[in-house]
Amino acid sequence: MNRNNNQSNISLPQFQNPFREKVSACWEIFSKGEAKLRQLIDQKADSESITAQLDALLTPAFDTVYAEVGFNGEKYDLILNLEGDWSRLFALNYFQKKAPESVLQYWNILIGRQSHGQNMENYQLRINDNTVCAGNIQLWTAWENQKAKVCLYCKDLVPLLSERENEAYWFAYVMLDYAVGELAEMKYIDELEILRAPYGQPALTLVQLMPHFMQQLDLSRDELFDANRYCELYCGYQMKPDEASQDGLRTDVFAGSSCFVYLLNEFYSGENRIMDTFQADGITAGYFCFPLYGFEGDNRGAQILDFRDDAAEMIEKTAGQDSFTYIGGASGINYGYLDFIAWDLNTVLDAAVSVFEKSGIDHVMFHSFRRDSDSITLFDHTSK
Repeated sequence: MNRNNNQSNISLPQFQNPFREKVSACWEIFSKGEAKLRQLIDQKADSESITAQLDALLTPAFDTVYAEVGFNGEKYDLILNLEGDWSRLFALNYFQKKAPESVLQYWNILIGRQSHGQNMENYQLRINDNTVCAGNIQLWTAWENQKAKVCLYCKDLVPLLSERENEAYWFAYVMLDYAVGELAEMKYIDELEILRAPYGQPALTLVQLMPHFMQQLDLSRDELFDANRYCELYCGYQMKPDEASQDGLRTDVFAGSSCFVYLLNEFYSGENRIMDTFQADGITAGYFCFPLYGFEGDNRGAQILDFRDDAAEMIEKTAGQDSFTYIGGASGINYGYLDFIAWDLNTVLDAAVSVFEKSGIDHVMFHSFRRDSDSITLFDHTSK
């Protein structure tokens, strides 16, 4: 593969420090500076001092990061928040897994705001001149396909609805985060409506919401808070294919599965917000595209799936789990697609060339999940 070409940086991103290296360096910096952070927490220092120290310890890995810290009576908590952006989950989960034992001795590394459990009953959230009391919140839920519509009434929020509706919904979502955890709130609450008056039927309290979620979803509390589980929740999809498509832009796809559907949706709609966020942190998401004309017989579909799965396994083994994460794939009329996140793109591309060249496939292309980028040919034996 020739990387010294005229392709723009969006087609073949080149990072001086890929995310894999940034995370390693960041945890080293955190290890050296976390004692000061613990001291600030113990001294109940002002939020500006704590935030400044926290930013200094985390920005070596992230262009933007939202975090909270505290002490739970036994260990210190570093809580990495998504702030409503599901695409943050994968990078934060990777970062969490790389925490060294020297840090874990003192710290719990958590993803998403955590539930306050029974303490929610007396919890209050204050921003400027507004205070919202958890005890004043009433909830009604309607479930369909493991997704909930939540109707919420709180007398503290009603005055905000007329002129500061966004602020009212921010209060409501944060309260829900502290009731069931941010990950569960984002995954399972499909719609939220703030009511101007309560319904005339029995309501749930915020304290009761976590047990209610566990019952409805048949999940334990630990499962609701397990970030890695959310990263591995795959969703199947079907599409109407363009049978004449030969451009590798997935328009020939008729079926696939993904654990990162938000990324696919942005790709097909021509949006780049997630990819821009990834690129700022030294991350690339993309797919390998390979022709299917060599697969024949009654079990052709199974052959294609087995080939893709075997290739993903070998690329991960060759590049290493710290460089490559498989996130799904798709089958098209003319091409097969292997989707991934690269924490170190050059390492992944080198591994892919090694694996695919040994597979007997004639040619393979790499394409980032940017619809406006170009395909990069990794090798093409048909041109010889």
